[in-house]
Amino acid sequence: MKKFLAVLAAALCVLMAFSPAQTAEQDAKTKEHVKICFSMPVGLAEALAEDFTKASGIEAEVVPLPPGSAEHRFNFLTSSASDVWLGGTAEEFYLAAESGLLVSYQPQEVYALPAEFRQNNWLWTALYIDHIGFLSNKENLHYFGLYAPETWDELLASPLKYELALTDPKSGGAGYGMMTALWQLRGEEAALDYAAQLNRQRPEYFVNLQETIDEVRQGYKTVAVVPLSVALLLERSEPNLFATLPLDGNKNLISGAAVLNGPNREAAGKFIDYLLSERAAEIVDAAGHQLVWSLSSAAGDNMRRRYTGRLLTPVDDLSWTAAQKSAIISRWQQAGRSD
Repeated sequence: MKKFLAVLAAALCVLMAFSPAQTAEQDAKTKEHVKICFSMPVGLAEALAEDFTKASGIEAEVVPLPPGSAEHRFNFLTSSASDVWLGGTAEEFYLAAESGLLVSYQPQEVYALPAEFRQNNWLWTALYIDHIGFLSNKENLHYFGLYAPETWDELLASPLKYELALTDPKSGGAGYGMMTALWQLRGEEAALDYAAQLNRQRPEYFVNLQETIDEVRQGYKTVAVVPLSVALLLERSEPNLFATLPLDGNKNLISGAAVLNGPNREAAGKFIDYLLSERAAEIVDAAGHQLVWSLSSAAGDNMRRRYTGRLLTPVDDLSWTAAQKSAIISRWQQAGRSD
């Protein structure tokens, strides 16, 4: 009997020693997890992921989407086993959907999105909107005797030859947005005629947005075509820079998020719902992106109404702006070259 009791006591000790470890291991296996691949400022992506974890208890891992061709980035989204793509553009999401990378998810707060930004199949969700702006160097404008431009035609002024900075349109954003916006608003013939005149101004294209900004900041160029939010932010922080926007044709620069064909779809959907919350909008503000407007916020925001109330913007045909991107850029940049 004593021997039996001793064996039983030893067995209980073993169970007590291993049970916490086994329980912890089981908890780790059952704990929800979401992997977020982002193409946006790293600080903002990390802030959103951290706050989402606090709010939901779901572990959020963030990985940056590397630069490169669409094929290269889409391969990374697949090989990395990511669950969410955060920060992509409407054109990028369209191509990803065509490649079968996205999974349909209808957010709970569907009513919070304006009708013009809702996708019928919900393969991606629009979150934030920006527009095209002009960033001008005040000293250079004074030297040339010019006012800051407020129309596209004002970029054709003779003194601005060799004075225009744009980001490589292959990377999308404002540099590509100006092409598709004017093409859709003016029609092909008029848009390519404008492109020919702009090409005679010898605008210079830079690899990324930061290089484009620096050219104007340092006075090497006079006007840059950039996102409006960036131009307004720089105007506030640097007295020699001035922000305007073209009222005769602009572009809805949409960024959003999409559920990928990854292993954690339920957690991915919860993250999409979080992104549409006021809590997430506050995180965006706190991270210094107050001038990028949340689509789920009130459309009557004073600053948004002040800067965008009179904008002329097309409703993009993504089957054209996304699928024909290379052809659009080539025809635009070659316009008038044989003159």
